[in-house]
Amino acid sequence: MAARNTIPMLVDLYKNNNTASKSYGQWFGRVFPRDGLNLKGFAKHLAAHGKLASYEMIVLVLQNVVDCMRHLVLEGVPVKLDGLGTFTAGIHGSGASTPQAYNPQQHIKGIRLNFRPEGAGDFEDKLTQKALLEQATFLMNDVVRIEKSDEVDKNGKPKTYQVRTKISAQGLISGSGSSTPDPDPDEIPEP
Repeated sequence: MAARNTIPMLVDLYKNNNTASKSYGQWFGRVFPRDGLNLKGFAKHLAAHGKLASYEMIVLVLQNVVDCMRHLVLEGVPVKLDGLGTFTAGIHGSGASTPQAYNPQQHIKGIRLNFRPEGAGDFEDKLTQKALLEQATFLMNDVVRIEKSDEVDKNGKPKTYQVRTKISAQGLISGSGSSTPDPDPDEIPEP
């Protein structure tokens, strides 16, 4: 089994306020949105792992990967990166009443970049939901409530904002392979 990740994934709790949902009123975890790495930041991360390529070489390779992947995906060619997964294009749009009525300029609203994680090889090398869960460590972060403002947006609807409350009994919670207990429910603030 692969080693458990030592840097935890921060998890915020959100209440489902959609009255049409079967899970209305329940709380769900979401990954805390950290600042992402751009291509050069990712290249620095790769170079810091002591591989044989320099930072400059990694930047050039990654820039070429991005450019070539864009071209191939726009041509409808799936791109498989062994050990990572496969990137494919998908169409987002609306339907037409008949095949003759379908017009790409009218009915295609966007192109999605789909990703299917690698599923072959040793379990710990897979990027599947279950394999990643086995390697993850979680840290409960905030309870997030969505509040309505007195202000309205351009459509006349009330603006919303987030109210974040720290979970005082923060504890590390590992993936499904761990026996680390969840934080005390009494320590999770109510909305």
